[in-house]
Amino acid sequence: MAQVDWGSIMSGQQQQKKRYAGMNVQFFYAYNENEEKSLKEGRPIFDEIPSISIQVPGGDTTVRRIEPQDIHEYPEKYQAFKAGSEPVTEGTPLAEWPMIPGTAMREFQYLGFKTVEQVANATEDAKRKLGTLSKFVKMAKEWLAAANSDQNDVAKLKVQLEQYQTKYAKLEEKLEILMQRIEANEGTDLRDERVSDPLDDEPVSTPRLRGRPKRV
Repeated sequence: MAQVDWGSIMSGQQQQKKRYAGMNVQFFYAYNENEEKSLKEGRPIFDEIPSISIQVPGGDTTVRRIEPQDIHEYPEKYQAFKAGSEPVTEGTPLAEWPMIPGTAMREFQYLGFKTVEQVANATEDAKRKLGTLSKFVKMAKEWLAAANSDQNDVAKLKVQLEQYQTKYAKLEEKLEILMQRIEANEGTDLRDERVSDPLDDEPVSTPRLRGRPKRV
């Protein structure tokens, strides 16, 4: 027979049931591409988001940002997550680098490499320890150099131009809708409204005088 902890109940310290009891809970870092930084640098730059995954066995999975209550309910899982994954503060995560296969990426991560920039800047001593993986150091340097080349600058300007054109088209559409609303309310087509210049040479009608003309 299960015993009741009357001391905890009387003190109001009875442990509450976890929100996700029976579900698969995992803490991890989700990567979200930062479009502004990517456009500026010419290569994918990602922001790391501390996230939690809640999976119902045989059902759906919910992924969102970590909340304080998650840490309170699953302190062991959270501590293991923090101990096993250091956040990437800047650069392109290896997981988002298309040049590297998954097996090589895991080996790099095991050795402490988190970003493409770290691989490209590997020291000579580190390259000797990498063995066959050292070929990716050169590949990383070339990939970063291509991202910073003049040709890539032209590509970035083209993307910026396309973005501005899209914004301008949206503004024109909003302006057209606004004009239609004004015309519907006032019954005036403001697009064809013209402001006359008072200095234009237009014929001026002479006022007609009343009464008989005076004798000279």
